[in-house]
Amino acid sequence: MAHEMEHVHNALGANWIEQQGRLVPNEYGNTAEAVRAAEERVVLCDRSHWGRLRLLGRDHLTFLHNYTTADFKRAQPGDAIEAVALTATARLIDLLTVLVSEDESLLITSPERRAILPNWFRRFIFFGTDLKIEDITDQTALFTLAGPQSAAVLEHLHTPIPETGRFVNATIADVPVKLAAGSGLALPGFTIVAPQAHAAALFEALFHAGQSFGIEPMGAEAWEILRVLHGRPAADHEITEDYNPLEAGLWDAISFNKGCYIGQEVVARLDTYAKIKQHLMRLRLSAPAPVGSPLIAEEREVGRLTSLVETPDGAIIGLGYVRRDWATPGTKVAVQHGDTLIEAVLEEPRYVRRERPPELP
Repeated sequence: MAHEMEHVHNALGANWIEQQGRLVPNEYGNTAEAVRAAEERVVLCDRSHWGRLRLLGRDHLTFLHNYTTADFKRAQPGDAIEAVALTATARLIDLLTVLVSEDESLLITSPERRAILPNWFRRFIFFGTDLKIEDITDQTALFTLAGPQSAAVLEHLHTPIPETGRFVNATIADVPVKLAAGSGLALPGFTIVAPQAHAAALFEALFHAGQSFGIEPMGAEAWEILRVLHGRPAADHEITEDYNPLEAGLWDAISFNKGCYIGQEVVARLDTYAKIKQHLMRLRLSAPAPVGSPLIAEEREVGRLTSLVETPDGAIIGLGYVRRDWATPGTKVAVQHGDTLIEAVLEEPRYVRRERPPELP
């Protein structure tokens, strides 16, 4: 992390943790207030430890069309598209956000997949393909404004507001940025990519502009609480090669009209023949349990706990994959921790969906 950004975070009272070899602000002594502000007002979160890959060349959209789940042949400059990278057997590698420009695409990856994806993609760059992959994570910063007042903060800075599914090239406090609609959570908000050299000035300008709207700085701890509350899948938790994108509820990141792509045949069969065996669900537990614990119903294992957090009000909330016959909100299951069975109730996650959207043909 650049010295200037470290100083900015320290001035706000940051405590640090290490994630994927990078120091990350974990919390500012305000986790409870940050969670509340994200839902009711606005927060500013530094997500610069997430990966940023730039795909350059004439074939950048064709490549993404062939090797991710979204339809990039119809993509236009200024589109902000969610897509999934899959194995040949349709197992999950990562959930991506792609910002499409005329001559390049910018991929935002999970922190855990930044080092993996470039080499995975390069396996499919064949002779004659006009494509170059650059990791620009260290040269850029990534911030998220999230919450119902996030647009008001940008308007206060006289910044154009991108529509849903779009991004704009803009200037905020004399800093050139890519500003995309979407917070990465089930909240209104915006994702901002900027040059690392100007990150501190940009962060301070956004935070200063947010003072009138009750802004709070948000660290990794509050992000994780909100992620689990909202049901966003995360790498090495819900996004692993144990699961497929339909089980994870990532229907909105999949095109069912495009041609062949890596994993497409398996995804099509799962959809056509209703072969989805399990669904990602939220769980409300009566006590904590280790991630990876089995979920029990009617004296049989019906799923696995994949994430767990304790909210500021003391609720124990988890995510887990649950067999289809039990994956209904309100269903009671038990989380097995050694010889102890911990009561839990299934709830609907907000970020994903459990079935194909009706508007998809």
